[in-house]
Amino acid sequence: MIHVDLIPEQRKALEKARRIRSSNLAERCLAVLLSDRGGQRVPTIAEARGRHEHTIRSWLKAYLREEIDGLKEHPPVGRTNRKEQAALTILQPVLAKHPNEYGYLEAGWSTNLLADYLHRQGLETSENTVKRALKRGGWVYKRFAKTMPAHAPSSEEKKSGGRDSQRHQVEAG
Repeated sequence: MIHVDLIPEQRKALEKARRIRSSNLAERCLAVLLSDRGGQRVPTIAEARGRHEHTIRSWLKAYLREEIDGLKEHPPVGRTNRKEQAALTILQPVLAKHPNEYGYLEAGWSTNLLADYLHRQGLETSENTVKRALKRGGWVYKRFAKTMPAHAPSSEEKKSGGRDSQRHQVEAG
């Protein structure tokens, strides 16, 4: 049976780490805190969190071995993706400039536009590879917001039948 007994400093560090929402670290810290505070057993924690008991045990063991550093995500084992690495190298200077400097008519970079640029440079990549390269490079990818065209009718104009029907009503009246 695995049980974690924390000292106040460790508890405070885990509570602070739980506020980080960019990874699974918060969930892992909670499992350790539940083992300490509530004295909950692994099966209870696993059921409450919707995780397998082996997962909870591995988190608790990792914490006992290395404290919070043991709970952090580690890069996967294996060779790095060569295309992703090459894409990252090519995209680094490109992202600092506007797409129109490279002959594109778009308002900003998108993953399919970056994949096209990489294709023109001789590197066949998918949009997923581009997304992974962006993440590895520390860039945040966000889809463009859809904007209404300047000439689009308002909701009132749509309800009344549009601009043309208003024009016809004025001309007829």
